[in-house]
Amino acid sequence: MTNSLLEQTESYLGDHFSVSPTTLAGEIMLEDRAAEVRGTTTFLSQSIISGVFRVVNIMILTRLLLQQQMGQVAVLGIIYGVMQFLGAMGLNYASPLVVPEEEFHGRLDRVKGFLRRSVTLILSSSAIMILVVFGIGPYLISPAVLSSQVILLVAVICPFSAMEAFLDSFLLARYQVRHLAAGRILFDITRVVATVSLVIMGFGIIGVVVGWLLGEIAAVLVFGFAASRPLNVKSAPIDMRPILAFALPSLLFQTVDVTIQNTDRIILLVLTDLATLGVYDVLLGILFMMSFVSLAVSTALYPVLTKLRLSYTAEGEPNNFGYAVGMLLRYVAMLLVPVAVIAALNARIIIQVLFGLSYADFPNASLAFSLLLLSYALWGVTYALHTVLRSMGESRFFLLAGLGIIVFEILVSWSLTSLYGLLGSALTRSMYIVLLFALSFARIRQRGVRSLGHVPVSVVKIISASIISGFVVWWIAPSSFLSLVLWLGISLIVYIFLLFAVREVNTLDFQVARHLLPQRLHGLVDWIEHKYL
Repeated sequence: MTNSLLEQTESYLGDHFSVSPTTLAGEIMLEDRAAEVRGTTTFLSQSIISGVFRVVNIMILTRLLLQQQMGQVAVLGIIYGVMQFLGAMGLNYASPLVVPEEEFHGRLDRVKGFLRRSVTLILSSSAIMILVVFGIGPYLISPAVLSSQVILLVAVICPFSAMEAFLDSFLLARYQVRHLAAGRILFDITRVVATVSLVIMGFGIIGVVVGWLLGEIAAVLVFGFAASRPLNVKSAPIDMRPILAFALPSLLFQTVDVTIQNTDRIILLVLTDLATLGVYDVLLGILFMMSFVSLAVSTALYPVLTKLRLSYTAEGEPNNFGYAVGMLLRYVAMLLVPVAVIAALNARIIIQVLFGLSYADFPNASLAFSLLLLSYALWGVTYALHTVLRSMGESRFFLLAGLGIIVFEILVSWSLTSLYGLLGSALTRSMYIVLLFALSFARIRQRGVRSLGHVPVSVVKIISASIISGFVVWWIAPSSFLSLVLWLGISLIVYIFLLFAVREVNTLDFQVARHLLPQRLHGLVDWIEHKYL
């Protein structure tokens, strides 16, 4: 869907287009870029499928493990995430910038050289990470939290998880949609089946870690095959110094980002207990589906935004980039805001149906979940802004803003969590997401991206339609999983009808729909467009 934002932008701004999005030239451009639209649609579909698998995994584990054990899983997740990004050395951020440029100039041999050199560097850094965890891990984490056996086992995942992160970004940079989507789905299926099976067999937390490892191995096999097979050329030397000059600052930013994501969890564990951390992590886990969608949409656009920015700059029209940014923000809001608002209005029902009464009755869990849902919709928009800034080569902003957020988070989280426990952590996370959004939006405008179109008006309409739709579920108050899914689906249908009623849907959206839907449904789309417009 989201590549359509760029086609729409080009229908506004290209040399051969008028300002009207309904010009014939705009239609032709949309047809020419249909393959990219379908590719991004595949990414979005894969993200939804993967998100569902991960939510199902959490649902099952909450019924098989105690809340304290779920807290141990949360601690393992922190170690896992840190090792993954450190092992990747920031090269996963460099791929979407390096690979499209080399391919644009026809230097596939240098692309293969970049792949080989990157794999070597990642394996070396991962080996160092394993030695570090083997050496100091058992001394940093109390045996009451995690046993040394589990810590050492999670360290083994490092080379596979780091390689998976890099190869994922490499395939994205080359836009190998089918292999990338297949690998991601296989990764999630393997994790769900393996972790649930091993926990049922009595392996407990160790079974969860082994399931993670098997998922990473499956993904690396698929991604590695897909990355190497199409490059049937002899690799050429490539100077990695300028690449690392970009990758390592990106790694520093990612260090800041991971610190931001985990500071409230660590403080919550220090001030409360593993059970409280387990409940909080479960709530964040269900929100992962929202962030996964925004991540897929924004990441899929990363290399395309880079090309678009370079094209507009070469043509002497850098300000035109703002239209693409505005449309990206609009589509991210259209996807995430209704989900967040509908779920926030029915937070307790969702927690009870998905995870059980013990989670719904946990002190302040429902209120915390509502706050997190709304803030994660804003986080999706913020991540889209971050993607735009990365496509513009921004790096210093992320570091400075991130360091400021860490200081803010430590001070606020320690204070609020000591007063309100779980709710304090949720408040802290919501506050720093709002702050990150404000800083990112200000930086976007400072970089000259100003003409965002009618995004504020669209957001007001989207929020209004979402609130009305959310009360549909609240009024019915479903008590079973199937009825909850049914009424959530009905509320989303109501949301879509309301968007039509407030005239938010436009001609470009119908053009996007024709690219997303099979040919046999185009007649229906044409009929709706004719009646509506």
